[in-house]
Order: sequence, then structure tokens, then C-alpha cells
Amino acid sequence: MENKWNSLLQLTEKMPSGFYNKIFEEKWPSEVGGVTLALLNILLFVYSGPIGATNAVIAEWGRWVYKTASMDLQSPVSFLRTSRLFAQSILYIGLMAGVFLSALLAKQFSLKREKVGGYIQGFVGGALMGIGCFIAGWCILGGVYSDIMGLSLDGFVMMSGLLAGAYIGGKFVMWQINRQAEKLFSTDSLLKTGPGTDVVNKDYRHMQPKIAVVGAVLVLTVVSVDVVIGTEFPAAAFLSGMLFGVIFQRSAFCFAAAFREIFVTRTTRMMRSLIISLAVGVAGFTVIMAIGLKPLNSYVFQTSLRPLLGGAILGFGMTITGG
Repeated sequence: MENKWNSLLQLTEKMPSGFYNKIFEEKWPSEVGGVTLALLNILLFVYSGPIGATNAVIAEWGRWVYKTASMDLQSPVSFLRTSRLFAQSILYIGLMAGVFLSALLAKQFSLKREKVGGYIQGFVGGALMGIGCFIAGWCILGGVYSDIMGLSLDGFVMMSGLLAGAYIGGKFVMWQINRQAEKLFSTDSLLKTGPGTDVVNKDYRHMQPKIAVVGAVLVLTVVSVDVVIGTEFPAAAFLSGMLFGVIFQRSAFCFAAAFREIFVTRTTRMMRSLIISLAVGVAGFTVIMAIGLKPLNSYVFQTSLRPLLGGAILGFGMTITGG
């Protein structure tokens, strides 16, 4: 048993270095990430429903925190199982697990330090993103990505708001960059030098793929046992979330970057990748509804000014946060 376990830990080392680097270390083209995400979302659409809004899931977790603070003690597991958003919560937990394991396999996981101002701006931007999501009723995944694939006007309205918010946020970020550049090239700044801080341990980087293999085996074992026992654990949602996470991490596919880059760096590749992804999704959703696997009005919602306003706030927040 010990020999088999050691062999498993050495799996990544025995792989041909070229193959391992190409799959686990080299960045995938963002276009590949967009297409694979769209195909996975199409499969989810057929199986249960496309990836939806995170704000509803966060609200459920907030309700659990509130109940816990009110001394109505419940374990997260028991609370989630009674929630109508159980599968969605597990999907997003799987997404985070997929991102984490993929970063470990790529030897890219590290903790980065930020100045106090950066933490404050991140908090404010994150708060604005949350406020924008709740005003719009959706996040980017549900309100733009899946809505547009279903040809819902609501998705296009929210996307317009995101563009407006990202434009204003881009102006703010460019003002910050210019201000920092002036400080950087000032005489006083050029005279100040100091040792750099390396927050990444090279030995730890070398161990990351082995940790990822162990983590993946443990996760799959727990999920498999849960399915065999028959506890109605949404294994498909969890594994789909992990796949989403791996694709996001490997391709660096980022919805926030798609909107931010066209105003800050004047590059359009991520937005092109998003448009390609949406086009593939629209085609897939349309075929599924046309052949009768889903009703024609699936994921089509009424719209109003709320998605426009919420999208603008969300777009500004995600731009100043950096993602």
C-alpha cells in the first residue's frame, strides 16, 4: 500500500516534462478556455441548468452566518442540505477547489502581500460588486453569461451596464497608474532603494503538484463514497464546478478582465474570447431548445433598469478591484 501511495505522489514527476508543462503549467489560450467553458455550460443546461448567479448562494451563506450569530447553531452541511440552492453552493465550492488544485499543479499558488491602500480598495470594490449583483438580481455568470446564451434581453441590458461601469472604473484606474508613475520617477523615489521580499518558497513550489495529487484523490474519494452511500450529494454539480475552476485557472479566462482591458490596456483579446464563448453557447442553447430538450423560454427573464444600474455598479467595482 505504501509503495502504491508513493507511486501516486510521483505521478507528476514521471510524466514527460513537455506534456506536463503544456497541460498543467503553460497558460492555455483564452479562446480555448472560452470555448470549453461554453461547452461545459451547454452540458449543464441539458443536465439541470446553466451556471447561475452567485449572489443567491452568498445570500444563503449569509443567512447561515446570521443564524449562527443568533445562536441558532447549525453545521454548514446540515444547513446547505435544506437549502434550495444546495447544488449551486456545492458547484461554487467545487469551482474554488478546482482553481486551487489547478494552481498547485501549475506550481503557481502563492500568497501575495498588498499595501494597506490596496486592501481598502479591494474591500470597497468587492462591496460594490456585491451591491451591484443584488441590485441587478444576478452576477456576471448568471446575468450575462448564461442569460445571453439563452438570448434573454436581460443579459444584454446588464452587459451594457457592465461596459459603462468598466469605462468609469478604467478612467479611475488610469488616473491611479499615472499618479503612481509620477511618484515612481520622482527624484525622491529614485533615491530610495530597499531589498525585495520574496514571498514564494521554491521548495514549497516543488511540492505543490504532489499536494494537488493528494488533494484530488481525497476529494474524489469523499465524493465517490458519498454517492455510493446514497446521501443525495450533488456530485455532478461539484465535479462540474471543479472543471470550471480548472478551465478558469489554466486559461486565465476572466470576465472582469474582458471588460477592464478594453478601457485600461486597450487590448481586446479577452473580450474576443468572451464573445466567442457566448457565440458557442448561443448556438448550443438554441439547438437544445429547438429540438425540444428544454422549453423555448428557458433562461429568458423580464428586464428593467435594475440590471443596467446593478451592472454599472458591478462593472466599476470589479474594475477597481482588479477582478
